[in-house]
Amino acid sequence: MLFWISLYTLVNIALAYTDYRLISEGKHVFHGINGAVYVVLIFPAYFLTDSWSVVIGLLVLRRLVFDISLNLFRGLPYDYTSETTTSIIDRTLYDIQNILGPVYHAMLIFAILFLFNFLNMR
Repeated sequence: MLFWISLYTLVNIALAYTDYRLISEGKHVFHGINGAVYVVLIFPAYFLTDSWSVVIGLLVLRRLVFDISLNLFRGLPYDYTSETTTSIIDRTLYDIQNILGPVYHAMLIFAILFLFNFLNMR
């Protein structure tokens, strides 16, 4: 489990840095490519753990690690939300984040801990 969490965290930081570079160079971010990378990582994680809680936990982890990393690379507040994103998922989650404020990140952390620790117990 720790392997998947570590790998996924590092990949998300690397992808956030890649998107930061694209944004800083005025280039388009290809959300579909990022999505494909996540699927490639999640697919083996599910089959090796046989746990949907791991899959959901990795998706929640992505939200927390990627967004915060991208914001920090860009020199923005950790909880910055873009008004111009073209990602449907980002727009929806940013709306929720803007409503919940600081509680949003606390909920993500709790969800990650719950999914990886409690639901994965056999």
